[in-house]
Amino acid sequence: MFVNYFADEARSSPVNLAVGRTILTVWLVWKTAMYDWNEFFEVPFYLTPEFTWAVPPVAPGLFMTVEKWMLIALLVLFAVGYRIRFTGGVSALILAHFGTVREIQNNSGESQALFLGVYFLLFYSLFSETHALSVDGLRRTRDWSVDSLRSFIVSGRDSYQLPALKWSLLVIAMIYFGSGFNKLFPNGPFGGFHAGYFGPVTLSRIIVVRDAFYQWHVPLGPALVEYPALITAGSIGTLVVEMGLLVAVLLGVTVTPFIIGLLGFQTGVLLLLGIFFVDTYPLLLTFLAWDRIYERVVSDRALDVVFDGQCYFCMRSLYLFRILDVTDTVRFIPQAEAPDAYRQRGDVDFQSAMYAFDGTTAYAGYDAFRELLRQFRVFFPLVWLMGLAPVARAGTRVYRYVADNRGTQFTCQVESDD
Repeated sequence: MFVNYFADEARSSPVNLAVGRTILTVWLVWKTAMYDWNEFFEVPFYLTPEFTWAVPPVAPGLFMTVEKWMLIALLVLFAVGYRIRFTGGVSALILAHFGTVREIQNNSGESQALFLGVYFLLFYSLFSETHALSVDGLRRTRDWSVDSLRSFIVSGRDSYQLPALKWSLLVIAMIYFGSGFNKLFPNGPFGGFHAGYFGPVTLSRIIVVRDAFYQWHVPLGPALVEYPALITAGSIGTLVVEMGLLVAVLLGVTVTPFIIGLLGFQTGVLLLLGIFFVDTYPLLLTFLAWDRIYERVVSDRALDVVFDGQCYFCMRSLYLFRILDVTDTVRFIPQAEAPDAYRQRGDVDFQSAMYAFDGTTAYAGYDAFRELLRQFRVFFPLVWLMGLAPVARAGTRVYRYVADNRGTQFTCQVESDD
């Protein structure tokens, strides 16, 4: 269910990395867009004045607001995979500045979670060359030879290395281990063992005080205090999942029970204390085996796609489709290798368009691309839109224009390596 990338960072598909990039972007855009920096600087209070060096000396509210929208714009580009090393790296720097300024008034987990985002962005940008399912991945095909590109379209790759997810998992496991360690040794490694955390007293006291003095009243917490055995089990379980995740990561065993336990722990904190650590959910969900879920979404019908094996532009247009075909249900066939059954059809002209064959039905040009999108199902809104008469007419004309002018306005014919 969840992947231990430290045991094996290779996957048969780069889908997990693309989904992780998307989750990270949505989370950070949501988290930073809600900050009203003008209101923030109206409060004449510094909890941690040692960080005031990070505050812009002139018009700090305006400066931070402009910086916020710059960050959001960079994150959108990062999500689609455009110049990941730049957009991810600069986003990490801006986010680090955000977190530092935020720490001035609020040093809770809400602010500190921003620095987790910094780690993730840095790892994603440092290993930018591994983002195959991205705009950058498509751009890199410009350096491929026509034979290499054709070979990839026909057969694909055996595996993809995902080191960004590997090191991100290690970092978050270390942070949770530190949280559990701090519960056992609150005064440091030489300050002595704090066995009281295992008993019902410490956690029960936290629940009662939280219910009495804080705004959010959660009836379940005080009710559970009446059952010391459950409180003790919850305390022990928390330590097991927090400290056990790092052990599982380093040993190369499954991390699924520990991540599920951590998600359950955060849900329990919400139900018992009324504290919602929302940042935990998106970060841990980046390690879900999204490629296995995606495999169940892809259509299982067999689809043959016949393309121009000498046209650079045509093959680059199929690059992302080749990666998305994680179940190998689509057979990409160069025109020169098309079966006789297709060549002998009277309704087929391979020189004029790309074709998709679904059994006995042939789809040409624009309709062939629509069938390719239909194969992956996640594009069903786009497939529906492309089927509307006005869109279909416009799309057919665009395809016809590109096909007729690909030799003059697009890179089409390229010499092979032979």
